[in-house]
Formats: sequence, C-alpha cells, structure tokens
Amino acid sequence: CSAPPYPAYAIEHDAESVSQVVVGDASLQSVVRAGQPLVERTSPDNQLRIVVPIRNIDDEQIQILAQVAYLDAQRRPLPDESNRQVMTLPAGSTQNYVAVSRSQKAADFVLRLTWNK
Repeated sequence: CSAPPYPAYAIEHDAESVSQVVVGDASLQSVVRAGQPLVERTSPDNQLRIVVPIRNIDDEQIQILAQVAYLDAQRRPLPDESNRQVMTLPAGSTQNYVAVSRSQKAADFVLRLTWNK
C-alpha cells in the first residue's frame, strides 16, 4: 500500500500512467483517468500551455480540484502554480484541464487532482 500522491491511470488501456498527473486520494484514483497531455509553447510570450484530458469513469458525477505546478528543465519547482480549479465531471465524461504558465522557464509540470470537499 503506497502513500499519496498516487499516479493517475491513463485513459488509454495500453498506455503507461501519466507521470505528470498525480491523485491525492486512492478513492479518487479509482474513478479518474488522465489522457496524454498536450504541451506547447505560446507565442509570442513563450509560456508553457498544457491541455490534459481528465475522464470520470464512475457512474456518478464527481467534483474535483485541479492545480498545476510548473517545473524548470531540471524538474525543479518554479514559483509558478495555478489556483485550484473546480472541475465537475458528469458520469463517463471527459473534460480538458487547460493552463498556461506565467514563466518562460517552465519546461514541465505536475497536475494534482484531489476531491473537492
């Protein structure tokens, strides 16, 4: 039995877990899946823009909090985090979580998902 945070399972059955997405609770890990992130640079500001599909595989609507923290090229945390955003996911639905870094130094990210309690 491992301690949180837990890796998010992938939407695609044959894909590895999405390492940039972590889940704060084992009960949430069992009902959400993360898709392959789209990561791109914005122009002209050269900020990091991420789009991560999040799927609710449960048969009930769930409400979660999503927060992204950006990392530099050496995977060190930057002082660049989003506010926690509420996502309401109807049963069986997928929604994209979209965020843009404030820093041009952002090279990677960690998206944390928790229950909205």
